[in-house]
Amino acid sequence: MDGGTWRDRLVAAGVFRELAGPLAVFLELLAQWGKACDLTAGLSPEVLIRDHVLESLTGAPWLLPGVLLDLGSGGGFPAIPLLLARRDVRGFLVEPRARRWAFLKEAVRELGLEAEVWRGRVADVKPTWVANVSVRALAREVWEGEAQRLLAPGGRWLWWAGPRAYLGAPAGLEDVVTCPLPNPKRGRLVVWGRCFT
Repeated sequence: MDGGTWRDRLVAAGVFRELAGPLAVFLELLAQWGKACDLTAGLSPEVLIRDHVLESLTGAPWLLPGVLLDLGSGGGFPAIPLLLARRDVRGFLVEPRARRWAFLKEAVRELGLEAEVWRGRVADVKPTWVANVSVRALAREVWEGEAQRLLAPGGRWLWWAGPRAYLGAPAGLEDVVTCPLPNPKRGRLVVWGRCFT
């Protein structure tokens, strides 16, 4: 599928035209790299847009200006759509798998995003406080103990939780909002804030 077709499909799904263009470029890159890196697992365009692009964009209104640390960035969801939608946010994408890391580096370069892609695991991220952390498709036990170390006071933790996930806030975080996803069968977006104390 070419960029124009992706753009038309995105606009038909409710994405603003200004955002649909860059997202279409991203989806073209995803298609080009997909087979070598197993990024999309043969998803239909409709499912890819609804369950990955639109699902990722659910988090855009909840981001604070500053840095977004995306844990387990994989095929670029949710980080790439979020960074395209929120140009006031800089990205730091963490991905341990070599091929996906290479794809993310190329996507960031091609899209002109202000972002760094780092190859490693959550536990390897050096202590740094950021305004936002996003987690999608990564087991809760992998990241749950990291909030105090990674998130700045007053920052936001965005978690795309599965339909049966326990939604209680980790230590040091408090509920901000829980939002339905475009496909409710896939779960909810949970946003927590870190207290200033």
